Amino acid sequence: MNFISRAVLITSLFLCVGGLSIQPALAERIGAFETDFQASTTTDSDTQQERLQSFVKIRGDRELFVDYLKPEAGKPIVVLLNGLTYRTGTWDLFVKELKGNGVGILRYDPMGHGKTMVKYGLPTKSIEAVDQIADLNSLLSKLRIRRPVHLVGLSYGGAIGTLFTLKYPTKVASLILMAPFTQPVDSQDQQIKMQIAQTRIMFPFNPASDDELYDFFLKQIVYSTYPFAEPIVLEHPWKLEATFRLVQGVRKFRAEDVVANLPDKSVHLIVAEQDQYIAANVMEELWNNIPENSRNSRLFLNHSEHKIPEAMPHFSAEWVKLLIAKDARLQDGRTWRGGTWLGFAKSGSEKIEIK
Repeated sequence: MNFISRAVLITSLFLCVGGLSIQPALAERIGAFETDFQASTTTDSDTQQERLQSFVKIRGDRELFVDYLKPEAGKPIVVLLNGLTYRTGTWDLFVKELKGNGVGILRYDPMGHGKTMVKYGLPTKSIEAVDQIADLNSLLSKLRIRRPVHLVGLSYGGAIGTLFTLKYPTKVASLILMAPFTQPVDSQDQQIKMQIAQTRIMFPFNPASDDELYDFFLKQIVYSTYPFAEPIVLEHPWKLEATFRLVQGVRKFRAEDVVANLPDKSVHLIVAEQDQYIAANVMEELWNNIPENSRNSRLFLNHSEHKIPEAMPHFSAEWVKLLIAKDARLQDGRTWRGGTWLGFAKSGSEKIEIK
């Protein structure tokens, strides 16, 4: 039993003495980070497909936690790329809606996420995007996934998916970007640059480089604002630091510098119309920067906030099913608008119902 298990047990006993019991939701969240579980290969009760839940050694001594619903013969494989504060379990509602018809679904905890984070302990240095890409490539090889996969990247995962597609275009059947991270939040970026400038004026002999100062002020912002904006960062003692290290490792990514090189007919963009983090003009600029020959479809989701798989699990999963099935209506670069409340998406006079 590791220290988290003991903490849950002690807390449970303490609360029971007072005539209370630990909240099931809290116990479930803490349990989601257990690393001394029994690895298993089971049969999924809904689909009868084989399901692997285990740590997988990818390169050297490096291991990642994997939850892999293996596909039936000849069926496509969807790879879910975590948002910044996600772990495999956060996708549960979306996966429940997505699975079926023999589709394979690979979700995993990269470095800095979920069980993998706990396995390697409190991160002490930047978790570089380039390493996440290499890890994903190794993971696909270790799992013997030979044919191109459909990448579904939420936010941070959108940046990772974009970079992976650029480096390994033949390994990607489609790149499905959900409210993707394209660049640091402008107001936050400008605030940090102003703080660096003020530091140079007030402390001209400060030996720190601009990069070091940027990370110093970035950490202050993450620690002071994320617990309020993203309370999930407090679900494990190491998660807030891991979140900072993930942001640190991707902060120099600029989608506008790379998307012109994306493969033909590769990109589907899903935009949350009520996104509380990414401004509408940022998503518009991204779409305009993607060459027309690379665009497959764009969907504006009405009344959805940033975390699309949680805000609209059914609608977004059904839409992804259409995308991986290469529905002809979603291959010509058109823009669609719709969502759960409407029950359909519409482009001009054409309508796609989502039941």
